[in-house]
Amino acid sequence: MSNIIKKMVICICAIAWLTCSQVYGEDAMDYFNLGLKSSITRTKIKYFSKALELNPKLAAAYENRGLLYYFQGKYDETISDYREYIAISAPKAEAFRMIGLGYLKIGLYEDATSSFSDAIKQDPEFAAAYANRAEAHRLCGKHEEAIRDSTKAIKLGKDPTIRGDAYRTRAKVYRKTGRFDLAVADNKATASEDPRYPFLRFMSDSASLEGTRKIGLILIIGIAFLFIFKLKLKPPEKDD
Repeated sequence: MSNIIKKMVICICAIAWLTCSQVYGEDAMDYFNLGLKSSITRTKIKYFSKALELNPKLAAAYENRGLLYYFQGKYDETISDYREYIAISAPKAEAFRMIGLGYLKIGLYEDATSSFSDAIKQDPEFAAAYANRAEAHRLCGKHEEAIRDSTKAIKLGKDPTIRGDAYRTRAKVYRKTGRFDLAVADNKATASEDPRYPFLRFMSDSASLEGTRKIGLILIIGIAFLFIFKLKLKPPEKDD
């Protein structure tokens, strides 16, 4: 009788082990899908992290969590997650670019340049990587390299925001190196291209010395107006 019980216990354990091993991957995907469906960042990260606990080889969870970390300003975690993603998945240009953006945010400009270069090796037509590498070059003081990459990004870029970033970087370099007419032209191009900054149109039109004086006059009038308005709104003092 005891032998029969032992065999039953062994069978039950075997069935339980097989069941758990089959559900293992499904549970990880369940948490991953919950992360995709959630609209709250911290909840999404929690679900992706749980999915990775269950399945450390789930590359998409690293990719999605790394992007969320980036928007949270957790750049070291961004770099780590995208490195994990690259280690277990086919190399992807966007993953190298995200690593580069992480390095750019923490001030490791040479590392950022290297990562953007890796992205360009994966996709030689990757306009965003050229625009980002241009900014890294600028911050390293490599002016001509920054101009070259900005120009390449402008040529390749179909997204107006990418082209706007490239024009803006190149304008900064032109201004830094004393090529003010070219800087003004690029500022105007940024204003006409980039939909994120409508105020740039006014600023670019005012980039000349005369325009700058006009802006200064407007600011002075604005400050004076606010001062007078504040005085008018000031409540009367109470009598003692």
